[in-house]
Amino acid sequence: MFGKKKNKVQPIPPPEPPREIVIASNPWKKGLKWTILIVILAILGLGIWLGYTANRTVKNITADSGNKQSIFSFLGDFVTGDIKGQKQGRTNILILGMGGQKHPGGTLSDTMIVLSVDYPDKKIGLISIPRDLWVPIPGFGHAKINEAYADGEKNRSTTGGGGALASRTLENVLGIPIHYYISLDFEGFKKIVDTIGGIDVYVEKALYDPYYPAADMIHYDPFSISAGNHHLDGALALKYARSRETTSDFDRSRRQMQVMMAVKEKIMTLGTLANPTKIAQLLNILGQHVRTNLQVSEIRALMDVAKTLDSANIINKVFDTTPGGPLVQSQDARGYFIYPRKGIDQFSELQQIAKNLFTAGQEEVAAAKIEVSNASGRTGLATSVAHYLESYGYTVEKIDTASQLSAKTQVFDYSGGKYADLAQKIASLLKAETLKGPARTSIDIQVIIGRDYLSNQ
Repeated sequence: MFGKKKNKVQPIPPPEPPREIVIASNPWKKGLKWTILIVILAILGLGIWLGYTANRTVKNITADSGNKQSIFSFLGDFVTGDIKGQKQGRTNILILGMGGQKHPGGTLSDTMIVLSVDYPDKKIGLISIPRDLWVPIPGFGHAKINEAYADGEKNRSTTGGGGALASRTLENVLGIPIHYYISLDFEGFKKIVDTIGGIDVYVEKALYDPYYPAADMIHYDPFSISAGNHHLDGALALKYARSRETTSDFDRSRRQMQVMMAVKEKIMTLGTLANPTKIAQLLNILGQHVRTNLQVSEIRALMDVAKTLDSANIINKVFDTTPGGPLVQSQDARGYFIYPRKGIDQFSELQQIAKNLFTAGQEEVAAAKIEVSNASGRTGLATSVAHYLESYGYTVEKIDTASQLSAKTQVFDYSGGKYADLAQKIASLLKAETLKGPARTSIDIQVIIGRDYLSNQ
C-alpha cells in the first residue's frame, strides 16, 4: 500500500538497475570484499590468539621469575632486556629434565646440561653433568646432584625453588655462575617431539634395554633400536635419551645432547616456524611443562642472540669416568655414586674444564705445570697471580719468593716448546715478555713477577 502511494508521487520513475545482470557479470567483486574481510579478521584473530597463548605460556613458564608482563607486550611493544653474563662474555643456562608430577621421583633431575653462550667467538658449549655425582647441596648436606632440584622444591620459601637450588649447587661444583635455568618434564618432551612431527637421529650402535621402566614404574617395557638412521616419535625419542641400563650414564648424556640438537633443528625448519597451529601447540605445551627464571625481555634478547651464534660447531663435554678422566665411580652404603678422582668435594678439574670450555686445548691448559715466583718485593703478589691463573684453569703447582728482585715480569717456557703457546697466552694475560729456557721435568712454565707488574695492569 505504501509502495503505491510512492509511485504516484514519482510518475516517471527512473529505470531500475539490472541487478541480476550486474551480479552475473562481476561476481568476484562482492566475493572479494568478503574474502578480504575474512582474511583480515582471521589474521587479526590469529594474532590475538597467538598473543594470548604466548602471554599465558610465558606467565606459566616464567612463574619462577615473578613475571608480570601483559598480553600487550606480545602485540608489539616490549623491550629487549639485558642478558646476565653478556657483559662478562659468557652466559650459562642450566637445562633440567625430570619425570614430572605424575612420575615417581618426578622432581629428581634425570638430565642436567649446562648450555653456555660465548659472545666474543659466538660459540655454543654444552656440559653434561652425571646425575650420580656426589656433591654438597646447600642446606641439605651431601647427596647425588640429581636430588638438588627435589630438595629445592620441598621448601620453596627458603630455597627459592628447585631450579634455584640446583643452580647454586652446580655453581659450587663447576666454579662458574649459573645465570638461568629451564626445567622440562618427560611428558612435555614427548609432546614437543610429536608436535614437530618427530626427529631424525643416527644411532651409532645398536641399543637394547630389557629393563626400561614401564609407565607404572613397576614392570618393564623393553626398548631396542638398531644402528643407523631412525625417525623417532616422542615416546621413542624419550626412551632413546633415557635408556642407560645396558650402556652407561655417560653414553646416555651423549644421546641426550644428540636428541636436543635434533629437536632444535626440526623446530628451526620452515615447516614448523611457518605453521601457526604448530606454534600455538608448542606454546601450550611449554606453558604446561616448562619452568624458568628467565624474564620475558631476557627470552626475547636470547632469541636475538641465538640468530648470531654458530650452531654448526657446538662444543660438547661429557663428564665421565673414562681412564684419565676427572671422575671415578664407587659403591657403598650410599649406593652407586661418582666423585672427583682427586677426592670427595675436590672439584678443581671439573672447574678448570668448565671455565675453559671455549679455550682450545683445554686439556693442555690443565696439564701444564706452572710455578709462580715473586720477584717484585711486594708480599702476597705471587699468591694473587697464582689465583688469577687458576681462575683460567691453569695448574699452579708451586708458589715461592725469588732470590733476586726483577724489574720486569717474565714468563719462561721450560717445556721444550710443548707449551710454548700456553706460555705466550700467560704472558699476554700478565702483560709480560716470553723467554725460552732449557727443558725441565719438574716445571713447564715459570712466571717471574717483577716490580712492573702492578703498573702494567
